[in-house]
Amino acid sequence: MASSHGSRTEQFALKLSLLGTVIMGMLGLIFGYLSDSKAIFLDGIFSLLSMGMTGLTLYISILLKKPDNRLFQFGYAHLEPLMNVINGIFILLTCVLAFTSGFLDLFKEKEPINLQLAVCFALFSTFFSFTIFFIEYRISKKQKSELVYCDSQEWLIDSLLSTTILFGFLLVVIFDKLKLSHLTTHMDSYLVMIIAVSAAVFPIKILKRNIKEVLLVAPKDDYQKEVDSYLSQLCKKLKFDGYTHHLAKTGRQYDLEVNFLVKNDKKWTMKRQDRVRQLIWTHFKRQSSNTWLSVSFTTEKRWL
Repeated sequence: MASSHGSRTEQFALKLSLLGTVIMGMLGLIFGYLSDSKAIFLDGIFSLLSMGMTGLTLYISILLKKPDNRLFQFGYAHLEPLMNVINGIFILLTCVLAFTSGFLDLFKEKEPINLQLAVCFALFSTFFSFTIFFIEYRISKKQKSELVYCDSQEWLIDSLLSTTILFGFLLVVIFDKLKLSHLTTHMDSYLVMIIAVSAAVFPIKILKRNIKEVLLVAPKDDYQKEVDSYLSQLCKKLKFDGYTHHLAKTGRQYDLEVNFLVKNDKKWTMKRQDRVRQLIWTHFKRQSSNTWLSVSFTTEKRWL
């Protein structure tokens, strides 16, 4: 279980992110409308989408502290990857729609944008987004929080997109000074397409990792290797007649099921079985405090 201090720090990071997305979302829509820039308006839409997802993420972080109950008898850990999958799908769909809109605008006559407002917003957005990213990234590493890490990566993408927008608008300013403004007529549309393609990288990564957890695909990490190694050694040491194990990862929780084959059932009393359970639990608790452990003994191979 995470410490209460760790949980409070995680929730602080997510509340800070939620406040940040509200600010950036509203400013993006306002400055996008005033400057007549679809790129800035799209940035505001991404922020508002992120606000909804961050709010749900914050709610899940609170649920993860609660013990299992009659309704959720295996706890709430499975909600974390499920939330990340929903988050990823929403962002990916928005990216597809934004790219399509930007591409179609290339074939339309484009009105000039208010460069002064656009550059001011891009400067503020770049600084603000990088600040939130660094705060969340440090907290995610310190608290080992996948929720905060995923949220920090969204801010990293926002930061890079804001930098791209800033660079694009500065390019327009430079070209205007050189009297080559005809070369940047559709710069706003190009920026929309660049934002859409760049932003799509993050949800694809998130979906790839979290769909595996939703489908209970066995993890390929150091914990899996440790489970394989330790149980193999334990089986030889205690001279079991065979064993099987199943491991799944849902969010920050590992679900480990171990089944031992014992042909001499008189030797393995309930007290001896419990001592083996305690051995396994003590060992893996050092590897991860969030492990749901189930250990069973059987005299028939078909129950392995």
